[in-house]
Amino acid sequence: MSLTKITVEGDRIGLRHGQLRAQRVGDRDGWLRIGLLATTALLLGGDEVELNVEVGAGTRLDLFDIAGTVAYHGRGRAAAWHVRIELADRAELRYRGEPFVVSDGADVQRTLRADLAETARLRLRETLILGRAGESGGRLRSETRLRIAGADVWLEDQLLDPDCGRRHPGMLGDRHVLDSVILVGGGGAAAPPGAVGYALVGGRGSVVRHLGTDLAASPISPSWRAET
Repeated sequence: MSLTKITVEGDRIGLRHGQLRAQRVGDRDGWLRIGLLATTALLLGGDEVELNVEVGAGTRLDLFDIAGTVAYHGRGRAAAWHVRIELADRAELRYRGEPFVVSDGADVQRTLRADLAETARLRLRETLILGRAGESGGRLRSETRLRIAGADVWLEDQLLDPDCGRRHPGMLGDRHVLDSVILVGGGGAAAPPGAVGYALVGGRGSVVRHLGTDLAASPISPSWRAET
């Protein structure tokens, strides 16, 4: 397993690099800013990438991907991408993820775990694309678990398998872009036209999502800009 770990509290930053390299850039408006960049070709069969992010009390972190990620044909080997987030009291994290593309022949398990203190806030942009141009895309198991003060507010387990009727009516059909904004803490957001909003347990946030055939047509980008 390749572990990248980011720990921030106040002005103190600890960075551990794996197949993802974390690089601090210029701070802005009271936010620490860190960019993530792959150090090798990602994601290949057999790769297991883990990103741990810990934000201390009262600290604000703006985290962003420098480029998108492509999960390539695994040649019979699965790959994994795990993100774990821990936010202390009054901590805030904005994480702008670039598109995560699952190519034909890829077999990927992708997990997101976020544990927030009662007064913490998380704003996260997530874009999943099944297949590169002209492809239908490989197998993706995507699991998300969001918790506030130890209580679950969102559990999601998606199995998007091309061999299990993913394109059938009532499933995804020809839609292969899943574009989302996840808001945890501080209330949710209304879904713009062309997207659907889901409230977290207790109204503690929302997941706003667009399913479509073209990322350029997604209404999620304006929603993300409004939140950040």
